[in-house]
Amino acid sequence: MALDNYEHLAELVRDEPLPAILVDLDVLDANVRRLGAVAAEHGKNLRVASKSVRVPDILHRIQRVGGEHFRGLMCFSVAESQLLAEHGFDDLLVAYPTVQRSDLEIAAELTGAGTVLTLMVDSPLQVSLLADFWRARGHGQGNTGRPLRVCIDQDMSWRPGKLHIGAQRSPIRTTDDFAQLLDAIVAREELQLSGVMGYEAQIAGVGDENPFAPLLNPAKKLIKLQSVKDVARKRREVSELLRRRGIAIDFFNGGGTGSIRTTAREDWVSEVTAGSGFLQSHLFDYYASNQNQPAICFALQVTRIPQDDRVTCQSGGYIASGSADADKAPIPFLPAGLKPDKLEGFGEVQTPLLVPTALRGKLGPGDPVFFRPAKAGEIAEHFNDYLLIEDGEFCGRAKTYRGLGHCFH
Repeated sequence: MALDNYEHLAELVRDEPLPAILVDLDVLDANVRRLGAVAAEHGKNLRVASKSVRVPDILHRIQRVGGEHFRGLMCFSVAESQLLAEHGFDDLLVAYPTVQRSDLEIAAELTGAGTVLTLMVDSPLQVSLLADFWRARGHGQGNTGRPLRVCIDQDMSWRPGKLHIGAQRSPIRTTDDFAQLLDAIVAREELQLSGVMGYEAQIAGVGDENPFAPLLNPAKKLIKLQSVKDVARKRREVSELLRRRGIAIDFFNGGGTGSIRTTAREDWVSEVTAGSGFLQSHLFDYYASNQNQPAICFALQVTRIPQDDRVTCQSGGYIASGSADADKAPIPFLPAGLKPDKLEGFGEVQTPLLVPTALRGKLGPGDPVFFRPAKAGEIAEHFNDYLLIEDGEFCGRAKTYRGLGHCFH
């Protein structure tokens, strides 16, 4: 692997302007096949979460390597889905609800052009607003004659007693809530219920072997163990409701990289989602079930040596979103032994590092230091292109959304 040898990596970036970001395609391919095999073993499709990649060329490669079990993309905005459609992708599920007029105009344009696009809903008001817009655009006639495809986001949080464990997402918390929203959709001919999504953030998005908060790991394991049963029950009840009502949908989506192995076992789920596991940012190392390997890293140059036990790198402030915990920062991994200076952390213009005794005097101005990002997709917002490695050598570059001139929120 190219991402485990400092001397080799340093030679690869010798003539590259730093900061730079690198992807090992051989490791990426192995991660794709590994996650795809989990889905295939249980007869599921795998939908790729595009926000965890944000590089169209790499998304194409993931789908190509993944093969027949890889179906469509899960997007984080309608504007992003427009760019992906322009790059030849289809079957685009927008995972977050929107009724913004500019988004709906894009949705109408894409649907009219034949793109399979599905918008998310989790309230009757959203249903009403989407249907009214679609009717005003001429539902049943012209190039927007097809109904608007929608997907219901069913909440999968775990609520023992009065506790809420999970993300603050959908208000559709019970099967009765789901039935009421289903009735609202069925009553509007402008809409077509195409899918259901149930994302268990408290399982898929929580590492249970986190070295930054080890005392919490046993509680996280217990929560995940109990929540797996609760999530399966909720999704089963929704599936049974649809069967009783005689309503066929195109897909029932669930899971993420951190829960793919439990979600894929549910008979009523037709597809699972994965994203970060393909590139394997460091937050996804901290799952007991993880088998993926890191395929992405970035390089900063040493610009200062303020004292014998410190080096200072240019840039580095690529902090991941979420609660402001220590695990959201990048981690230095090559040369081994470097640690961030807690008094400064990772800065926009400089990042000081503590140098172990064995490395002192061995890093000088211009030398690269390699880091792993906490999350896989957000780091793409800081770079125009990714440097691609195959068989241990550079083989090309791939433009990020930013490099293509786009910034999505």
